[in-house]
Amino acid sequence: MGKFMIINMRYACCFFMLFVTFVNAQITIEEKSISIVDSKALTIKGRFGQAINGRTYQKDALASHKGYQYITYYNQNRRVCISRRRLPSGPWKTIQFLDYDFKSDDSHNIVSLGICPNDGTIHLAFDHHVYPLHYRVSKKGLATNPETMEWNAASFGPIKGELEENKPIRITYPKFWQTPEGNLQMNYRRGGSGNGDRMLVDYNAQIGRWENTRQIDSALGEFEDQLGKSETRCSYPNGYDYDPSGRLHVTFVWRENSQGANHDLMYVYSDDQGVTWKNNKGKLFAEIPNVNSPGIVVHSIPRVFGLMNDHGQVIDSKGRVHVVMFHGTKETIEAAGGKLGASRWGPKAAQRYFHYWRTKKGKWNSLELPMAVGNRPKIFSDKNDNLVMIYCGTTNTSIKGRSNDADGEDLIVAVATAKNNWQDWHIAHSVKGPFMNDMLGDIYRWKNEGVLSIMLQDEPIAIRKPSVLRVVDLKIN
Repeated sequence: MGKFMIINMRYACCFFMLFVTFVNAQITIEEKSISIVDSKALTIKGRFGQAINGRTYQKDALASHKGYQYITYYNQNRRVCISRRRLPSGPWKTIQFLDYDFKSDDSHNIVSLGICPNDGTIHLAFDHHVYPLHYRVSKKGLATNPETMEWNAASFGPIKGELEENKPIRITYPKFWQTPEGNLQMNYRRGGSGNGDRMLVDYNAQIGRWENTRQIDSALGEFEDQLGKSETRCSYPNGYDYDPSGRLHVTFVWRENSQGANHDLMYVYSDDQGVTWKNNKGKLFAEIPNVNSPGIVVHSIPRVFGLMNDHGQVIDSKGRVHVVMFHGTKETIEAAGGKLGASRWGPKAAQRYFHYWRTKKGKWNSLELPMAVGNRPKIFSDKNDNLVMIYCGTTNTSIKGRSNDADGEDLIVAVATAKNNWQDWHIAHSVKGPFMNDMLGDIYRWKNEGVLSIMLQDEPIAIRKPSVLRVVDLKIN
């Protein structure tokens, strides 16, 4: 089953608890439970790592609806699985789909999950890295009537290669999210790294069909810096999120076809659910947003700073956009003994987490965070606009830059308070690993209950050996 430790206490699972961490008398974190989803979840050995479950480019792999929580993953048999439990502490019940063999060792080829509140359908997209679409959807009502409908593979339809009829697609990075009125949208990349466009599609629950496929950013345009020229690129989003007013916000970085690291923080928003887009100053783009679009860059981050992609984004209750990313600076790279542009990502000792946020008036701010860099973070905002960041890393505060696996592969929970204008970032809680995945949380349970459920997979005891997949529940007040 794998062993782990939580605040110096060893135990095997389930849902009792008892430890409260006080954070400056303002935020408390209570560890409510840990449950085992699957004792033998898949691990791989590939060019991009060993983890295939819980990757940063899944928007949702863990989501709740109508008192039940759902999680998607691959098991040791290389089957697509979806498991659910009745909240807060029911047993996990897993469907293993036997009609598809996952053969890849590419950690990009994750399983993504979407739930449509309006018709109760559950949507799955899986095994893509410029591959033909693999998609299936449940019967209507499965998520809205969990007590009365059968929970088995027969409640899902066949695998499809298209969303809109007679329009087969090849995709990468499928993401689902709910719209303010309770429908669903799906985003994916068309094309490859350094030469790809982002696409958006609407699911209309009233008729039970996908429609209105459209391009929302463009690979085209001219870019030049000290590393050279590039004529195509692709975006890597930190998130697509609606604010309380119904505005859709997107931040992202570009990766050029000439490669190197990513560059710049981009920001656009839409007031019509992604049909048209505006820049930071509210000016409507005359064409599909691209690298040369006016006002699209809100913070300059050169390629030579080793900027990573697919980080965390959240919109707080006042519509302010928050992003946490990691990269170096001229000062940290030189202090670490490196030279700008000498290597793609720069020295590990030079990397830092940075919090970027947008005020209601459109001004962008930034702050370097004090903790060691782990893997790519995700962030959440509570009802008082305090921020919670989760990532896999170390609690060792003496480490500067990016930590090594040997320094710790724990779940780290860092917080910052709105009262202090998010200047007080610090580690508030940790769950001892070692864990192998990017930390993904259930945003829906978080918003509804103030409980943050987080997906964890143990490091395997050996390469390609299966390992334990868990969910930890944290009550954050």
